[in-house]
Order: sequence, then structure tokens, then C-alpha cells
Amino acid sequence: MTGIGGCRSSGAISADTLIFTGGGKLISIHGYATGTDTGYVTLHDCLTQGACNNANMLGMLYVGLVSAGDSYNEADMHGVIFKVGLYADITYATGSSNAAFSVEFN
Repeated sequence: MTGIGGCRSSGAISADTLIFTGGGKLISIHGYATGTDTGYVTLHDCLTQGACNNANMLGMLYVGLVSAGDSYNEADMHGVIFKVGLYADITYATGSSNAAFSVEFN
């Protein structure tokens, strides 16, 4: 299948996780809230939560309240390059995990 484009996906994630080790390109982020909490994911070019900082942040996506009609969002990242790894740091406003995110990358 040489020449056919495509992306890998993290699958649905709702907690901090190392998505990939090594280099690649960040293609897109999708998020969906399923309850009464808001949340956001920040993606970093690192391997651990302790290494996450503003200098290695690649992108961020926020999802809002279902009742406010802001429960689904997506961001096209246009192939932002990462070199070390792809780490997702997820934060919820009230601590519950009522959202899921997926990250697409090459």
C-alpha cells in the first residue's frame, strides 16, 4: 500500500497517558464530553507527566458542557512535529472523567 496516506490513532483516552515514543507528526485532536464536567487535553513532546511544560506543549483542546452545546471539539494540527514522544495530559474541572479524547498522528 505504498503511497496511500493515513494516520495512527490513540483511541479514546480519558486519563494522562503516553501515546507514542519517538518522533512523528501531530495531525489532529478530537474531544467529546459525555456528562456535566468540562475538560481539556494538552499534548506534549515528552515521555512523562513530570516532563510536561509550556516549552514542549504541542497543542491543546477543550470540551465544554453538553448542556451548553459545547460537548464536541476538534483541532487540525497540520502536522506539528514531535521528536521525543507524544504525551497527553488531561485535566477535568471537577475531577470527574466525563470526556474522551483521541489523537491522530503519523
